[in-house]
Amino acid sequence: MSPKVLLVDDDPNILAAYTRTLRKRFQFDTAQGGDEALACMRDNDPYGVILSDMRMPGMDGIQFLSRAKELSPDSVRIMLTGNADQNTAIEAVNQGNIFRFLTKPCDPDTLALSLEAGLKQYQLVTAERELVEGTLKGSLALLVDLLSIADPVAFARSQHLAPLAQKIAKVLELESTWVVTVASMLSQIGALTVPPSVMAKVRSGGLITTHERETVTRLPEISSGLIRHIPRMEEVAQAILFMNKNYNGSGFPLIHVREDEIPLGGRILKVASDFLDLEEKRGNAQSALAEMSQTSLFYDPKILQALARTLEMPDEALAEDKDLPHLATHDTVQPGQILVEGVETREGILVYPPLTRVGESHLERLKNFARLVGLKEPFLVLG
Repeated sequence: MSPKVLLVDDDPNILAAYTRTLRKRFQFDTAQGGDEALACMRDNDPYGVILSDMRMPGMDGIQFLSRAKELSPDSVRIMLTGNADQNTAIEAVNQGNIFRFLTKPCDPDTLALSLEAGLKQYQLVTAERELVEGTLKGSLALLVDLLSIADPVAFARSQHLAPLAQKIAKVLELESTWVVTVASMLSQIGALTVPPSVMAKVRSGGLITTHERETVTRLPEISSGLIRHIPRMEEVAQAILFMNKNYNGSGFPLIHVREDEIPLGGRILKVASDFLDLEEKRGNAQSALAEMSQTSLFYDPKILQALARTLEMPDEALAEDKDLPHLATHDTVQPGQILVEGVETREGILVYPPLTRVGESHLERLKNFARLVGLKEPFLVLG
């Protein structure tokens, strides 16, 4: 279905003329004045084109179309002006509020051609945005799948980090949590650049060399650099870069910023990541939170308070799975199920750690491992 047009004028006779002239060629709504038009925009899907008269009482065309741009940035805006208003209209075009303007009186054919051009422009803009967004989503999904295949432990870490960071962001009442969520999911991608033997030593607490320690310290920088050049990912990359930066300015990266100068996403990831580490070491969430509170110079106090509130919330990942754990094999496990105790090969090599939520890419990996080297089956799952 073609997008609709919104026609705005304070004169009901002109709106009636629009209806007679354009009803066979376009789907449209009419509004008598700016306030009524804004109400239409709030109540309906985005309009492809918005046509407005310049001179209207109360709210003139420039004021209305500026407000319309805020409500629906992709809608193409066209203004009808008299000769005396042309300088004002040209200024509005230069400011980016207007796609084009038409002079009054405007013959029906010129008006219709302008509306058609506006609709083509709207479809071009929205199609390009959908292409970019679809490509971005596909790229992110591919990166996460690669991480899950190449380093299941790093993937599991991102799976635990993302919901906690997202909860904190919601408690903080952020308008959008997507930066924190995506940054959490991709924060471990740098581990793919480090030899598995080094990562295994780090995770087991073994002795590592100075060079290995320097590399591990730089993992947020490596992860950030890998995704920085993906379109629209600059803010995500910044959050990852600063995820180990202490609130008092110490820590990595060695950039002289402190407190609220540190990107908010980085401050959230710092709290969420350190909490997961301490919870694993202490075996208790409240003990981990108490220890973090004692070293409060490292954490944004507002985010620590938000973390405390998230601990009072139910675990959504497990709350969704109300049935008891049950046995599954590589042939019967389903996407969305959670691995209770993880999955190992017959030789004891970890394929996926505990609490991994199974996706499509996991199924393929499990089937290949089962066929080529064998798995310890069956294994426990939830869901």
